[in-house]
Amino acid sequence: MKMKNLTLILLSIGICFFSTIQIHAEEQDSIAVKKSNLVVGLKYLSNNVYLGRIDSANIMYLVPTIGYYHKSGLHIGASLNYQLDAGISKVDAISFEGGYDFSIGQKFNAGLTAEKYFYDMNSISLNSVNDFAVGSNFAYDFSIVSLNASAALAFNDKTDIITQIGLTKSFEINKFAIEPALRLNAGTQNYYNAYLVAGKSHLTGNNGHGKGLGSIKSTGKGNTGTTTTTTTTTSAATYTVQAASSYKVLDYEISVPISYSVHNFKFDLIPTYAIPVNAASILSSTGTVEKENISNHFVMQLEVTYKF
Repeated sequence: MKMKNLTLILLSIGICFFSTIQIHAEEQDSIAVKKSNLVVGLKYLSNNVYLGRIDSANIMYLVPTIGYYHKSGLHIGASLNYQLDAGISKVDAISFEGGYDFSIGQKFNAGLTAEKYFYDMNSISLNSVNDFAVGSNFAYDFSIVSLNASAALAFNDKTDIITQIGLTKSFEINKFAIEPALRLNAGTQNYYNAYLVAGKSHLTGNNGHGKGLGSIKSTGKGNTGTTTTTTTTTSAATYTVQAASSYKVLDYEISVPISYSVHNFKFDLIPTYAIPVNAASILSSTGTVEKENISNHFVMQLEVTYKF
């Protein structure tokens, strides 16, 4: 599917959202009145895995967050990613987010979001090339299982479309909530080409954290296939991601989030196992095509939030 068509689809979804909001305003008002809240939190992330992938180094984050959630469904927030490992302790990213969430009846929830990112110029996070993103999400509770879907546009040198579809099931035991989930992420990989261009990959040294060309699996193929037009230069070779704008499945994820609420505090434990697929093909100026080095990853996220 071409990027132009995918973009039109996402824009159409947004238009439908706003139409739905207007048409069902009275239904939303009939739902129990919500309260406005200020929420602060602190999150620990054991590794920054993006669509099932990392480049070469483990990136551990400590992330303070703050957000204001208005009873109308509008919300704004900000977060700061403080890197704790890879031989570096620094502020790696700051992001600002805003959006609108709404419900229709008791079973359908949806929302629109927009997020702006400011990454450190030396960040080795795979998604550090993204400047801005907009997205929409849906969730419908079928009682037996909930269906979740989302679509987003991530803007870097070129625009990526990222989609997710998943199934979840919630269980409540006293103040504990458990929600096993299976998810599939699909999209384009222009971000990876931009990452190479920025010289962040282990192919180009990765600021001293890379593993060198030996960590890439060569296919032994020649110069074949469609390539993007942007490249990055090292002393040895230049690299181009083949068919970076092709839409494909990128990873599968299995997670079992567990949350505990007491008074205004909420504690979340989110273990996730990511299984990346469809490794990108990387064309070098030497005429060889090598495969992106992907492997399964286990990620642990711990978060505590307080609601005022």
